[in-house]
Amino acid sequence: MKKSLVTLLAVVMLLALCAGCSGNNGGSAGDSTPAASGGESAPDSGSASGESVVLRLANSHNAEHITSQACQMFADLVNEKTGGRITIECHFAGELGDERSTIEQCQFGGLDFTRVSSGASAEFAPLMNALQMPYEYTSVDHLFEVLDGEIGQEVFETFKNNNLVGITYLHPGSRNFFNSIREIHTPADMAGMKIRVSESDLMLTLMSSLGAAGVGLPFNDTYSSIQTSVVDGAENNMTSYIEMSFWEVAPYWTYDGHSYMPDMILASKQTMDKLSAEDQQIIFDCAKEAEIWHRDAWEESEAKNAKIAEEKGCTLTTLTPDELKAFQDAVAPMYDSFLDADQQAIVERVQALG
Repeated sequence: MKKSLVTLLAVVMLLALCAGCSGNNGGSAGDSTPAASGGESAPDSGSASGESVVLRLANSHNAEHITSQACQMFADLVNEKTGGRITIECHFAGELGDERSTIEQCQFGGLDFTRVSSGASAEFAPLMNALQMPYEYTSVDHLFEVLDGEIGQEVFETFKNNNLVGITYLHPGSRNFFNSIREIHTPADMAGMKIRVSESDLMLTLMSSLGAAGVGLPFNDTYSSIQTSVVDGAENNMTSYIEMSFWEVAPYWTYDGHSYMPDMILASKQTMDKLSAEDQQIIFDCAKEAEIWHRDAWEESEAKNAKIAEEKGCTLTTLTPDELKAFQDAVAPMYDSFLDADQQAIVERVQALG
């Protein structure tokens, strides 16, 4: 009996010793989380540790919008280049909130990415106001020379003060006026008109400078507001003018190009900090690739939709140089009254590139 018990104890001890030896080699190559060394814990981020992670991107445009297509391309590229390790779910049509709300969610880590306009983001990075002043850019090439260069990146850096990270700029298209009443050739033609604009001090001040009344309304209320004469018109790019059927209720379009308000993809700083340096670079690279595609696609879309507007019988007015100067002169005081010293310094650098 005693001999059998001794033999049994010896076998148990041998098995325990073997198990301990195999456990000290750090695990097999197939383990998803490597053993920590030196008493340190494993990385917090699923992506940094090689595990799968699901992130969310918000966008107020519908899924068919060309900017939404760029967001989806960004998400698909990240999924592809991480071998499916990072999935970005795109939520369209304001499903996760309006632009301001989604920026705030990113601030506090409740959301990972959002596509927003510069108008909505300027509150979180005030230098952005210097990149969206009326009649600031001479052409779309001038715009992207600014955004792709030192100025655009300096402005992006200031988002970090509010726990946000600028990922990439997106082509916004030039914004122009359209209305239901008459052709517009000079600011005098806008006198007394009620024009829907985004609910921002910049746009409201722009309208008063031109002699019109700016009416801050949600974007999705624009069509019905023109239809019911709550407002006489609005301002936007040609793609939105056609895709949202604004031409049906406001057939007078004026190419004044008063604003290029760059769209952008912002990220939660909390999200980016959890990713490895390699994965962060993949995020930036994929966003840039989607942005380059979007530029060309946007220009094609604008040309296509301008032809559609002509076919629909819209009145498309191109301003002469003298007519355009009258608009520029009318808003010139805004550059002194609306901008602080730091913003004015940025504008001077922008204008020097034009």
